[in-house]
Amino acid sequence: MKVFITRQLQPDAKQTVRELKEQIEQQRHCQFKLAPDFAEQTNDQIRHVLCFKEETLIAYAFLSFYDESELEVTMIVHENLACLQQLLDEIMRFAQTIGRTTILYITDPRDLFLKNYFESKKELNKQFTEYRLILQPNKFKQLDSPYRPQKATLKESSLIAQLQLGEIGATVPPLSSEDLEKTVVFHKENQLIACARIEEDLSSYGIYGLVVAPDFRGQGLGKLCLNRLIQELLIKEEKEIYLEVDETNQIAYDLYVNMGFEKKSTFDYYVCQLTKY
Repeated sequence: MKVFITRQLQPDAKQTVRELKEQIEQQRHCQFKLAPDFAEQTNDQIRHVLCFKEETLIAYAFLSFYDESELEVTMIVHENLACLQQLLDEIMRFAQTIGRTTILYITDPRDLFLKNYFESKKELNKQFTEYRLILQPNKFKQLDSPYRPQKATLKESSLIAQLQLGEIGATVPPLSSEDLEKTVVFHKENQLIACARIEEDLSSYGIYGLVVAPDFRGQGLGKLCLNRLIQELLIKEEKEIYLEVDETNQIAYDLYVNMGFEKKSTFDYYVCQLTKY
């Protein structure tokens, strides 16, 4: 078996990877946490991993490492333990090469091949489970909200970073220019009261990291800001709108369901801590 790690997939490889994904999803009745355009993606913080047996693709992994310490991995693997082990070894070596100390493997619990393997390994621990919720536009309950989302500015970058880390007043690195471009903010009387990040691809908007400033919590402002943000996205372009929530956050889950979201997918996160060299 041969394993290749690349920044960009060639046209024939893109089609082969998509076919592998569809085949495994149908066989195992599962889903993989991948954007619709995952095969097209190419930048300095992602890699595509291909595993071939002779000329046949038998495994693929999508790696992302936007976080300075973590490497996130989604794997699509035929039921071949030798291939899986070789793939994991290559991913671990790559993580060490780029200086990441934590690997997060993301899998659908219905993918029993990966689930059973991960749970059999002492070095892998299940960290958390999250739900992906999809907005049902016909169930969306629009509220009268005065808090219109606006593009975040460079001047607000440090405060937003503090909000996201839960360290108001601390000295933290400001948002990267890429994250700032994806971030929206909400104001009340010229004060920043909340922020969120929008991840957009060819067919969807993902709402991430909605945080309300400490002085404005407990007033229902998060609900109003989220509702207004959804209204704006629905106006922009007809795309799927989704968000993700930890399975233990029942309050947030109930809020999203009451707003018109429905659970579509479940993903388990398994963590592997690497030894620093």
